[in-house]
Amino acid sequence: MSFKLKILLILVLSIFVSAAFPTVTLYVLYNLEVDLRQQVHKNVNNFTAISSFRTDLLRYDNLVSRYVITRNPSWAREATRIREDAQNYLDALVDANRDNPNLSGDIEKIKDSLDKYFDKVKMIIRTKADNKQKLSDDLVSANNYAASINDELVNPLFLKIADELLVSITKLKEQQAELGMFALILGGVFIPLLSVIAIVIYRSTVTPINDINKTIKEVRADIPDTLNTMVGELDDFVKKRHHDDEISKLARTLRHLGKEVEEKTNELNQMVITDEKTKLFNFRHFKQEFLIEVARAKRFNEPLSLIMIDVDKFKHYNDTNGHMLGDQVLIKVSALLKKECRETDVPARFGGEEFAALLPRTDAKEAFQVAERIRSSIETSEFENQKAQPGGNLTASLGVATFPFDAYDAEALIIAADEALYRAKENGRNRVEVYSKRGV
Repeated sequence: MSFKLKILLILVLSIFVSAAFPTVTLYVLYNLEVDLRQQVHKNVNNFTAISSFRTDLLRYDNLVSRYVITRNPSWAREATRIREDAQNYLDALVDANRDNPNLSGDIEKIKDSLDKYFDKVKMIIRTKADNKQKLSDDLVSANNYAASINDELVNPLFLKIADELLVSITKLKEQQAELGMFALILGGVFIPLLSVIAIVIYRSTVTPINDINKTIKEVRADIPDTLNTMVGELDDFVKKRHHDDEISKLARTLRHLGKEVEEKTNELNQMVITDEKTKLFNFRHFKQEFLIEVARAKRFNEPLSLIMIDVDKFKHYNDTNGHMLGDQVLIKVSALLKKECRETDVPARFGGEEFAALLPRTDAKEAFQVAERIRSSIETSEFENQKAQPGGNLTASLGVATFPFDAYDAEALIIAADEALYRAKENGRNRVEVYSKRGV
């Protein structure tokens, strides 16, 4: 039974009690429905705006880094477009919440911090390209500032918006309970009949709203699986209801909102750990996995190997063929690296034309075999205009080091693999060298 039919039933039965009662009941229930729809719609828009803003801020930060490193004007144009989008989403939040003191102050803080961040970016762009150390330090500072905006301001605002949705549902429940009491008082001689009606209405409206409220309260921002659980429970809730009323529509709206937030979160999480150009893991994620795997190898006394890969004469290829073809080489080498690595390995872009592969529970002999497959795969692949390279082919050099035989901590393992890579370069390139303290 929909809300409208319930209103009509209450209207007909209440004529016998008071002429004013049906009008009051209809007016109150209608306003409840309107208020609920407006509140849900506003919160959906807030969720969409804050999620899109968070994604665009990260994309803008990545594009600024790319422009500073390459001075490619296309990155600057794309960054400008993304910045305008982020600003528009923030302006939409400001306009929609001017009369909401619970959110407007936090939004203004984000806006102020965003202006400061954009000022930092302007200073970085104006810095001369030959001042590399200052550019690097300022870029790291801007990256950290953008991350702090997300962590300290955007995420808490996200939780506040969720809390407001919970409050609106709770208020609806309380107003409906008050209406039920009002009906009993005005019913007078029809108290038994009205009591039955109130119980039926309570079970068909307040109880399901309580169930929705309980499901939403269990969502935790720091536990992503709780969002998946909410979406699943709301999906089951909609399937079990035998009629399409406003409560079912509310559940579908919240389910859709949960799926949208889940998709945006997954997209954001993937963006945070992935190198945009090569689609391999980025250095930040690689460093986290590296420290975890070293700790695990120490704990269980297992070998852990690290392969460092560097494309030979890549600067020559870039200077000869341009950055566009150079990027295509990096993308193809990344695909070959990922193909030759095993499912448990962690391939990543280490920086520039340098890559790394982390091989858990792998000794030096096995790591050498994996490295040799990677080297051979790159050597035998076709790259555009590769014959213009010194030696007539595009190749890569690889260095291998293994924990705990070559190093006993994370930093030393990277140094050992780098030394092996340097030796591969010294010994003629297009080869794999395994680290040895004896220089063998």
